[in-house]
Amino acid sequence: MSQRHYYLWSVGCLSACAAGWVLPARAQYEDKSGGTPGTTAFTRTPKDTDDWTRHFRVGALMGLNIRASFSMNGSFGISGNNPAAGVFDDGYVLKDQSGSTQYTGNWGYDNASQLTGSTLSMHAASAFTAAGSSQTDGGPMPGLDVAYGGNLWYWRHARVGWELGFGWLPVDINDNFNNQAVHATETTYTFNTGNIVVPAAPYQGGFSGSGEPLIPLSGTQGAPTTIGGTMSGSHTLDATLYTLRLGPSLYWDLPRRFGLALGAGPAAGIVDGEYKYIETITTAGGKAQNSGKISGTDFVFGGYVNGTLLYHLQNNGDLYLGAQYMPMTDATISGGGRQGRLNLDGQLYFSVGLNWPF
Repeated sequence: MSQRHYYLWSVGCLSACAAGWVLPARAQYEDKSGGTPGTTAFTRTPKDTDDWTRHFRVGALMGLNIRASFSMNGSFGISGNNPAAGVFDDGYVLKDQSGSTQYTGNWGYDNASQLTGSTLSMHAASAFTAAGSSQTDGGPMPGLDVAYGGNLWYWRHARVGWELGFGWLPVDINDNFNNQAVHATETTYTFNTGNIVVPAAPYQGGFSGSGEPLIPLSGTQGAPTTIGGTMSGSHTLDATLYTLRLGPSLYWDLPRRFGLALGAGPAAGIVDGEYKYIETITTAGGKAQNSGKISGTDFVFGGYVNGTLLYHLQNNGDLYLGAQYMPMTDATISGGGRQGRLNLDGQLYFSVGLNWPF
């Protein structure tokens, strides 16, 4: 979880605890008559009752069984080099402080194989093609749970009503990979080093250029070729899941200050975030760095079933522990042949916090 998400989650939980000291509330509603006389049916809760008919709760949320899948198929550009500016996959040729437009001492190269006689070769991959997919589990994810509800009917220790719930869950799922096969489009640039003594590889000259061997600033560009290589790096889904649920609820008072609530109904949500990638493309000519991100928003929907165990700390406050199963459709962030999919078909939630009847 990013530092921003952790900060927001912490503030939300602290605010919830602070609210517990100031929210006015009454004791829980009790059917003092023992139920509707002569029947065993639920009775409509009186509108003018002095006992509680509504509740509000807030707590920390833990999401589990949320996965992400990543796929890419097509041709992709490379952001990490710039041969026009003298930056290559296996070296560099840049201007030094002398300001000369013909020669420079600010250059370097990585491998001895780049030097043949007096010819120094630099390589730059401009694009690559790749196809593949992977899936990874996100692990536990902390968030925030809020719910508000009311009671419509009662009978003895049971109440039937409704509940509206909101969930906030930061999602950060990272997939690391190694040696995925790719085909890269690579161009070779050659520089004539003349009669200088070329330092052994790896060599890195500095901006001052003072006392360093000089080579031409401009090289000869060859024709692009396609060569095999590998790609390693990481793909990340950094998003926030907002969920909203609404459905009927059943509450039952248990002995020893405990209560049990059950609920079910439809749910909908929004996933907003980014698909980030950091990649290293390795060929015989060097290593090219590629990175970027794709932003997106997607709507999801499904349903929920939950159960909540409450412990009555006092007349106007409960401690609760909840579990919830909320299968939903997948969310997708994609673009340019890349796709990050958030798999929500089996998500589980556990929550703990405070409940206030009023």
